[in-house]
Amino acid sequence: MKNIVLISVLFCFFNVILNAQDLTPTLSFSEKPGSYSMHLCFDGNLYYSVNGGVPAVGKISSFTLQGNFIKSYPILLDMRSIMYNKKDKSFYVTTTNRKIFRIIDMIAGTYELVFSNLYENKQASLSFGHKGKNLYAFDQGTVSIYNFKTGALIRTLAGLKCGDGNRKGAGTVAVDKEFIYTWDAATSEVYSYDMEGKFVKSFVLSDGDFGYSLSYANGMIFVSHSPQGKTGHWYGYNLWGR
Repeated sequence: MKNIVLISVLFCFFNVILNAQDLTPTLSFSEKPGSYSMHLCFDGNLYYSVNGGVPAVGKISSFTLQGNFIKSYPILLDMRSIMYNKKDKSFYVTTTNRKIFRIIDMIAGTYELVFSNLYENKQASLSFGHKGKNLYAFDQGTVSIYNFKTGALIRTLAGLKCGDGNRKGAGTVAVDKEFIYTWDAATSEVYSYDMEGKFVKSFVLSDGDFGYSLSYANGMIFVSHSPQGKTGHWYGYNLWGR
């Protein structure tokens, strides 16, 4: 009986230790954003990042699957997120003044306005749903889901956890095929929810603390460490070990 109790105690102890350990990145790479490393997406071949904070140096940068820098393209906007829509094979960016643009020609730096003032939080970093049909915006615990074709609000999900203020994650959301993700950059904790907004699991990340940067790309959750005007660092995590 004592042996059984001892084994049970040891199991609980090691389970707590394992759960307390931070997740380490599957992929990490650096960039020189010129402002802040804001957001990341994946088009099936390459990673693309956007910077933000200074429109005059706005750009999209491309990277290989290994995180090696390829090229930057001037896009003179104060961007908050970049999204790739599988449905129409186009890139979209959102800006700090609540505008959503489609990139017409990345090389030429041209774009067109798609929506204006669709969502509330002007600092929000948005995300497409898995198929590009819906658009997700987050603001201090509430996810608003829009039909991307019409801009109509489909539904809201309230009560999701996040950091305190935009710089800690109150305006950023990431979405994959199964889950909605929010985070608290102050504690480096990412929260996962099912598509109905029911809490599933949380993860503590070893690196990354820039509240705007939570992104889903190529099967991983990415966050950045981004001191203003200095080298930015991206960290990609395979949360589910798939």
